[in-house]
Amino acid sequence: LHLRYIAYNQIENNFNIILDKGNFDKAGTQELQDGAKPLLSYFFIGVSLPSEVFWVNLRPDSEDKMIDPSLENTDMGRILLEADLQLKKDIAQATSPQGPAGKEYWDKLYKKIDALFTEKDVTIPTLTRPWIVPDEVVVREAADSAYIYKATLKVMLESDYLKGSEVYDFKDKRLQELNDYSTQLLKELVIPQLNKEINSSQRYAALRQVYYSLILSQWFKARFKGQEGPYAALIDKKDLTGLTSVRPWKKAVYFQEYQKSFSEKEYNLKESVNAAYGRTVKSYYSGGVDVGLAL
Repeated sequence: LHLRYIAYNQIENNFNIILDKGNFDKAGTQELQDGAKPLLSYFFIGVSLPSEVFWVNLRPDSEDKMIDPSLENTDMGRILLEADLQLKKDIAQATSPQGPAGKEYWDKLYKKIDALFTEKDVTIPTLTRPWIVPDEVVVREAADSAYIYKATLKVMLESDYLKGSEVYDFKDKRLQELNDYSTQLLKELVIPQLNKEINSSQRYAALRQVYYSLILSQWFKARFKGQEGPYAALIDKKDLTGLTSVRPWKKAVYFQEYQKSFSEKEYNLKESVNAAYGRTVKSYYSGGVDVGLAL
């Protein structure tokens, strides 16, 4: 279930909405009304908060920078963190040497390493963190309404998403070449499947609900900012009265779950390859969601 259309009547100061029923196709009126409440909550959070706050980023070295403080007490923030954590699990599984795509990825990467490096003992980082970001959005606009024809998300590798960042300024040109090659392999072998997952799988359904509501909130802000009316007055005021989570949650729980995943399961990938010397891939981390800046 997600918002597809919203219209605002300034004179009567009310909203009309159209829902895409999704898997609620046989739901009754009350069930649809109950299902619409969180969707409208996401919409009004999008109206009330500045657009640049809608991001999360789980990293093992940045526990204090995993979510904007404005989102910490909202269900939207929880959903974004859940999606980021799921993305990390999904990319780890996709690149596991135990699967066909992962085996092909590692085999080709090892061959590239052998071609570039001759040192016996060397640390070779490959930075492959992915982000979920907006993709194509098609909206039909009228003076007081907007209808979403299409809205998709996509996975971008951080090396593309944050081009120019000092993180990707490699002094060793071999590292630059290796990371470029790793990025190319992921785009060919893994990213297409992740794009399919975030746009269709059940485990990312809540993220898509948030996304549709945010798109319509962006339209509302662009159309009515600076105009009179109680709802227009809410734009970017950071007033979350009535919009915070009914059931409190803590961001630390998601960071701890991420650390657990990182150290115990998906991210603890170890493999030795036969060569003139031994080599072990110990671990890697990945992820991020930003659905605010590009809308």
